[in-house]
Amino acid sequence: MECCGTAFSIGDAIKWPVGKGTQLNTLVKVATIDYCYEAHDSNWQKLFVLEGVVENIKILYQRYAAASEDSRLMAPVCGEIVEVNSAKGFEKFNGMEAVGYIVTLKEYIVRPAGKEDIAYQ
Repeated sequence: MECCGTAFSIGDAIKWPVGKGTQLNTLVKVATIDYCYEAHDSNWQKLFVLEGVVENIKILYQRYAAASEDSRLMAPVCGEIVEVNSAKGFEKFNGMEAVGYIVTLKEYIVRPAGKEDIAYQ
């Protein structure tokens, strides 16, 4: 998948390094995000390991435009959430860029990460 991660589908067992959830910068109504996949932060002491079975997968798509006429900052101007059966990478949808996956798990556990859990250090 794109720069990091492994493809997954509904029903797959996963084990991911994650950080606490964050507020997304989006115009689309998104449920509360409890944890975010984290494949770049080497500070393992603040990370967790999330293990579970994938129950639902959605892709958040957004279109961006300059935040103001003279700005180089881009801001979301529209978006859409699309349900999928698997996550294999990002493709455009209706001229929008994929921002990320929103994944619901069942039978999950969350525990503090140990140094041995973070392979990309």
